[in-house]
Amino acid sequence: MRPNISITLITPHVTIERYSELTGLSETTVRDMLADGRLPHHRLRKDKKREKVMINMAVLTVDALSNCNITYA
Repeated sequence: MRPNISITLITPHVTIERYSELTGLSETTVRDMLADGRLPHHRLRKDKKREKVMINMAVLTVDALSNCNITYA
């Protein structure tokens, strides 16, 4: 029988700066990961000059959980 797991996200999206703080990665590394598609994100504004990039923590959480190789007895 699979156990029920409940996960609460404080926020589904975080800024580059906050993601850098949470992971310990430099902002440059995070920006590189965004540029090559390793991090899911969206933009709050459509104009390139003042857009705010937000990293999608909900997608990262679902991906992390789906990649778990847990066996239940």
